Amino acid sequence: MRLLIFISSLFLAACGFQPLYEAGGSSAEMQTHLSGVEVGPIPDRLGQIMRNRLVSRLNAEGRADYRLDVVLDQLSETFGVRPDTATTQEQLTVVASVRLVSLDTDQQVLEQSFRARTSFDLVLSDFATVSQREDSAQRLVLDLAERIHRRLALHFAQAETNGANLDP
Repeated sequence: MRLLIFISSLFLAACGFQPLYEAGGSSAEMQTHLSGVEVGPIPDRLGQIMRNRLVSRLNAEGRADYRLDVVLDQLSETFGVRPDTATTQEQLTVVASVRLVSLDTDQQVLEQSFRARTSFDLVLSDFATVSQREDSAQRLVLDLAERIHRRLALHFAQAETNGANLDP
């Protein structure tokens, strides 16, 4: 049994597996890259929620090497029409368009769109429907913020693996 575990660990090491946050063998190095990202202002309440999450995840301090620009777009679509023409469900989609810009060269380093979607039941109470819509939108932007954080970490890990100079 021990021999099997040892052989399995050799195969895993041989495949080049490297944890995302262990870029260069040091999670402190990855944190240095991520903390060099300044998050630009994002309009509206949902933008504030997303920006706060990104700032706390990136832990930006000191001199920024990059600026992260995010544009949020929220779409809603009703469906599930009853015989009395009332809708019974709403689908909410939040799209985040992301740009990572090097502050030294003012060149765009990364551009990507992220999409998150959820649906919820519409009820007779307008207050409950509005509360449900706002709660769903907040959960979507928090999920998008986590995905953006992971994408930035992946970008820095790939750039480091490819031998790119990450210091602008």
